[in-house]
Amino acid sequence: MATSAPMLKKLSALPMCQGLSAAQTAELVEIAEETTAKKGATLFAEESAGDALYVVLEGQVEVSKRGASLAKLGEGSVLGEMSLLGGEMRSATVTALSECKLLRISTERFQKRLAADNLAALKVTHNLAQVMSRRLAVINDKLVESLGKTKKKEELADFGRILNNWSF
Repeated sequence: MATSAPMLKKLSALPMCQGLSAAQTAELVEIAEETTAKKGATLFAEESAGDALYVVLEGQVEVSKRGASLAKLGEGSVLGEMSLLGGEMRSATVTALSECKLLRISTERFQKRLAADNLAALKVTHNLAQVMSRRLAVINDKLVESLGKTKKKEELADFGRILNNWSF
């Protein structure tokens, strides 16, 4: 894909590209492809194979799980980051709420760069891990708060044991 100055500027502003030089961001664009989605199109479905990360360049999408809306996201949003880092199945469904222009980064292409110790891929992985870690901390807090209101202490203790078991 040809690298344009506006595309580099958009990507450089994303948390996943924090700390990347212009040349490193251009390397990321090299393995990406621009794509579009019509209003109502499903970008990917929950429990389908995770094969790419998407960046919303224009338009708006809805993220849902088991039919419940989780979020509406627009320009600059990153979707499918777990797939890029080795997640085998999609955890949610993403549907275009409007005509969308997207940047698609193939998991296969990204993983090849990562296996070759490409610095840009390593930095992106680090950045995505930080974002996912912050999201997990927020989810944990909300879940514990929710369980504390409605469940018994034993159930909360069981959940705590599950959170502390990282052998998966």
